Amino acid sequence: MANKAKQRDEQIIYGCMKVIRKLPGFHIDFVIKKLGGPFAGTIKLGGDWGEKYYYLKVVPKLSPSVADLVIHQLTTTSAPADCAPLLLTHYVSPNLAAKFKQKGIEFADCAGNLLLQKAPLYVEIGGQKHLTGQGGLDRLFRPAGLKLIYLFLRNRQAVNATYRVLADDAGIALGAIGTLFKELENRGNLASNAGDRELLAAEELLQRWQLGYLETLRPRMLLQRCSLNADYTLQQLPELLRRTPDAATVMLGGQLGAAQLVKAPAPESAVLYLDPQQQLKLMLQLHLTPDPNGQITLLAPFG
Repeated sequence: MANKAKQRDEQIIYGCMKVIRKLPGFHIDFVIKKLGGPFAGTIKLGGDWGEKYYYLKVVPKLSPSVADLVIHQLTTTSAPADCAPLLLTHYVSPNLAAKFKQKGIEFADCAGNLLLQKAPLYVEIGGQKHLTGQGGLDRLFRPAGLKLIYLFLRNRQAVNATYRVLADDAGIALGAIGTLFKELENRGNLASNAGDRELLAAEELLQRWQLGYLETLRPRMLLQRCSLNADYTLQQLPELLRRTPDAATVMLGGQLGAAQLVKAPAPESAVLYLDPQQQLKLMLQLHLTPDPNGQITLLAPFG
């Protein structure tokens, strides 16, 4: 049976290409499927104005937080000099369209909204209505699948572990492993040869995992948003953490965690990963108070 996620991506590509083909004097010379990188394929657009090459990035569903991550991915991922990235999705809201335009992100959606704003091609179509039938996430990018993919991205050799070891390490049901492996194979991210498995197109899988983590897994991990006592600064939090008896059970992340690694100045937020059963005690030890707008986020780790 065909993989639903792959079918959905192909339907989005088809729907967006249909929108582009309706433009007067436009033609799409070819679409090349590309495996191994973060893009779904390459197209060549042509017309009296000339020709232009695009790499296609498919993101089925866009929310404001996911859009920020997509902008980061598109502006930091390398592509050939003669190609520009083109975001394809089910629907781009007017607010997100304005944001993409400001950030220089070109896009097309299945509803008919389109933005091409780099020489020699300038086209903008907006205000098209949201389409129904967007569909939900496929199983691979639901919490269990995201946890398993995380193991593989951290350690490529983990794909050859036994199902029971993978279930224990990822913290998911043993019965889910076989189905998730099959979906990875159908998607082109897993190959088997003489009993050995190999992870494929890891960069593309990482970018899809980032979107799924942000939209699906991370909200389930949220324990509390907090503020630090006014007597302390965010930069003092690592030292406070080192002084706590349970420091070994807490992981530091977010901007503050990154700043510890690269010595970046003035982080504005932090993430603490901790055991939910230790939450209240650690909040007291670290002088944290609940605050929905606080700069410190407490998350429960997984796996």
